[in-house]
Amino acid sequence: MDKKVLDVLKKTKKAISLDRLFEKLEVTTEDEKVEVKEILDNLVSKYEVYETPNHNYIAMSKTSYRRGHFYGNKNGSGRVVVTVDYIDGEGKHVVYNEEYLVDKDSALGAIDGDEVLIDIANKDRKGSKVGVVKDILSRDLEYIAGEVYRVGSAFFVKPVDKKKQNITIALDEEAIEGQRVEVALTESNSNNFYTGKIVRTFDHKDDPQEQEDDDVLWEALKMGITNDFSDESILQLQHIPNKVLDTDKIGRHDITDWEIFTIDGKDTKDIDDALSCKVLPNGNRLVGVHIADVSHYIPWDSPLDKDARRKGTSSYLGGKVLPMFPHQISNGICSLNPNVDRLAMSVIMEVDKNGHVVNRNIWLSVINSKLKMTYDSVNGILKDGVVPEEYSKHADTLRELNKLALVLRKNRIKKGAVEFDRPELKIVLDENGILSGIDLRVQDVGENLIEEFMLLANENVDEMLEKNGSPVVHRVHDVPNEERMLNFLNLLEAVGYPFNKYSADELCSNKRALQELTAHIRNTGNLSNMLSLSLVRCMSRAKYSHINIGHNGLAKENYCHFTSPIRRYPDLTVHRIVKDCLMDPENWKRNQRKWETRIPEICYHSSKMERASDDAEMEVFNRRCAKYMQQFVGQEFEATVIGLSDKGIQIQLDSMIEGRVRPKYLPGDYEYNPETFSLLSLSGNDDYYIGDRLSVTLRSSDPESKHIDFSINGKVYENKLVGVASKNKTAKVMAKTREESKKKRTYR
Repeated sequence: MDKKVLDVLKKTKKAISLDRLFEKLEVTTEDEKVEVKEILDNLVSKYEVYETPNHNYIAMSKTSYRRGHFYGNKNGSGRVVVTVDYIDGEGKHVVYNEEYLVDKDSALGAIDGDEVLIDIANKDRKGSKVGVVKDILSRDLEYIAGEVYRVGSAFFVKPVDKKKQNITIALDEEAIEGQRVEVALTESNSNNFYTGKIVRTFDHKDDPQEQEDDDVLWEALKMGITNDFSDESILQLQHIPNKVLDTDKIGRHDITDWEIFTIDGKDTKDIDDALSCKVLPNGNRLVGVHIADVSHYIPWDSPLDKDARRKGTSSYLGGKVLPMFPHQISNGICSLNPNVDRLAMSVIMEVDKNGHVVNRNIWLSVINSKLKMTYDSVNGILKDGVVPEEYSKHADTLRELNKLALVLRKNRIKKGAVEFDRPELKIVLDENGILSGIDLRVQDVGENLIEEFMLLANENVDEMLEKNGSPVVHRVHDVPNEERMLNFLNLLEAVGYPFNKYSADELCSNKRALQELTAHIRNTGNLSNMLSLSLVRCMSRAKYSHINIGHNGLAKENYCHFTSPIRRYPDLTVHRIVKDCLMDPENWKRNQRKWETRIPEICYHSSKMERASDDAEMEVFNRRCAKYMQQFVGQEFEATVIGLSDKGIQIQLDSMIEGRVRPKYLPGDYEYNPETFSLLSLSGNDDYYIGDRLSVTLRSSDPESKHIDFSINGKVYENKLVGVASKNKTAKVMAKTREESKKKRTYR
């Protein structure tokens, strides 16, 4: 009846009376009328229906009011995302997201994450829709982290999350100024004024030494990422078994006798994927990608599900995991540990020798992994033929999988998939979890093998759902940005590695052209890593969407995330959609509409939290790099210039750790020329170009600011590849400015 009431009101062009609603619903008995009135009151309280002053009713979507989630900026402004859900003229159910810009003065003190009611009667601003917050409907805010400050005899906390700094938090106890704390909010006196009690103390910001975990959690909290679970979630954990029960196996394919194993890092504890492979009589391979069935244990809208949806993803920060689910789930009943039964969703694919999937299905299954393989051991088997004794039973299967993975990879490249051979650094911790070094992250054959089969499973699940007409949380990736690509081509020319074969427009629209560009970058010596990163920044960012535009980087028309439900909420959502829409055809229509309504907001929020997690990972990495480099202050290094601006010189050591040379450490006055990407001396000293090799001395390294500062001893050699035309252009520009610069102050 709820749906019928809402559908009638969505189809009406103006507000109708209660009696008129009864007529449209063909409600005649008093009991039915009472039920409809109760439903109306509930819909009004949820802001899905608007009640006019004269007690007529209309769907909220037909008014100028909208209910949505506020995503705030650090300046107090933000945007409200509204999920629009209506029946069109043909009776088709339509769902999509709308965004409305809200300036600070119109935000009513809303903070990031609030559910709000807005009035959208305002006109568009420069092509963007705008709104005014009329009410804050709900706020999920129990804890907040920040820094203690004092006003007179009273103590307050300034939130570390920049998107929540319009909140005032008064402490009901004394504290130490500058201390970093987590506070439980005990009372709300208004939308933005709270009283709180300290529940956790971090190291003081001025302490010379800090705990290893404190810096990680502090950077995460800045991005709105927490390590907390609600009391209700902790209670829910008590009702989740620690082993698979016989009743859980009912209706599932029992494939516990299959040869199934996992491949992960040696320290991985949250194992959510496993592989199997059988050679069929026709010569094809029956490949199984078996993924932990987290959705079996975590019902929709349960406390653990709400916590996971809020987090959006697990965050892997400097060797520490801030999990989406508590360890009892992620490392326990939902981890595909060896020699124990586990519930899974198995993507079963028959793959021919050319890497084409000729048959496929998804099963609810019970599996029993035979071995937890490590990447190091797998790489030893596949590259060097070194087979540890416990791997001997599975070595042939592993080799079959690798042969097929190489074919799959070749097919992807042929279709235009773009790959960047850009080495990355990783934090190295000792056995006590203490920072011990910085090392290169290697993507070897074992890692590539797993990647290919996860990509294959994700692609096929998306295809199956879309062909079924089911809604999907797609993983999409748009074409590169043309303006940024043009700037990148200018950079290549300036540093002496011009690429003139294709225009910026062709590089954005032609995957083959982009592949040739990435191959060109691999031959740029010390600049290849920097140029690869610069090219990555020309790319659009992958995100989640209910609208499928394909995945440009992977060259796939269909792609979703299915293979990591322990650590990504979109994957868990896709699992639920598979169960409801693929495996429950009798209720397909009802389930389809349910997920069409839920998905847009899940996509938007999950994309936002993924960005926050990535930003936190970078902040933690930079912080720990700075901490690691403190031991080398005063030492000399050789470095390559990888960036220049009016703020100084960005350099990269041979270890790939990056730092800067600030203007105050340069002799004389300098001016940055954006046309030639060069830093030019106004007083006759060395000019600097991207690609120059320098001798530098480490002056300071500060984990708090994340700055690693160097001074220049001299050039080891100059980038000789910088074009003559570029240098002549530079000389002409400088001739006009040197005299003027003597009369005015330039930056130092």
